[in-house]
Amino acid sequence: MVGVFSHGQLRIRGETPRPGLRLLSVIGELDLATAPLLDRVVRDSERTPAMVVDMSEVAFLGFAGVDVLVRAAERADDNRRRFAVVVSTRPAQRAFELTGAYARVGCYPRLDMALRAVTE
Repeated sequence: MVGVFSHGQLRIRGETPRPGLRLLSVIGELDLATAPLLDRVVRDSERTPAMVVDMSEVAFLGFAGVDVLVRAAERADDNRRRFAVVVSTRPAQRAFELTGAYARVGCYPRLDMALRAVTE
């Protein structure tokens, strides 16, 4: 199942590459105005046992977007689901460093590594 969601400068492509795995590809700018869209799409995808949020095409990542990902990781942990985020761009890396989110979210520099982490 593939779906595309957008608001302002943010686009999220959701797909199910295999049963039980949801992949969300985030493209554009994730800030206070667009973070609610990511939150809604992540929450709607939480029925699957494993989820990867690919941030490799994010041009800007604000603290509101990081907060959505931290809360999603905490819910996944509480419900024994697997959750990973691809943090490969400088804007995403900087936001994760400044907020201390690396310690709270399973982060990977490449999509293949994140997929492997949630499926093994």
